[in-house]
Amino acid sequence: MGTRSRLTAAGCATLLLAGCAIAPSFTDDEKRDMRETTSDYQQAVLEDLVVTETEYRAAVDELRSCVQDKGWGVGPLEEHGGNQLGFQSSYGGENAPSNEDMQACDDEFMTQVGPIWVSQRTPLTQ
Repeated sequence: MGTRSRLTAAGCATLLLAGCAIAPSFTDDEKRDMRETTSDYQQAVLEDLVVTETEYRAAVDELRSCVQDKGWGVGPLEEHGGNQLGFQSSYGGENAPSNEDMQACDDEFMTQVGPIWVSQRTPLTQ
């Protein structure tokens, strides 16, 4: 028997299973603190404290690839709420990947990028 989940790459929680009802707001000082406590990948994205749509989409693609590389089956990207992307993931069998593997991917690519993207309240255009 397998497991299925839905990831929304926004970051209101560590790994989202549904979209956020209220977008957070962050001061520049909070964004700097967020930048300093995250992965090298996210630090580079957050260098200017802004997440562009291109950067957000790239981070979501990296997250999706990482999850897939860890052994999860992944579905196509889907738009949620006009400014968030997500995908479904699933696994089955005896050697299923762990939730910790998925968390490691999120920590590398979305933990801070996602919340800052959502806080900007920018609709997806592509």
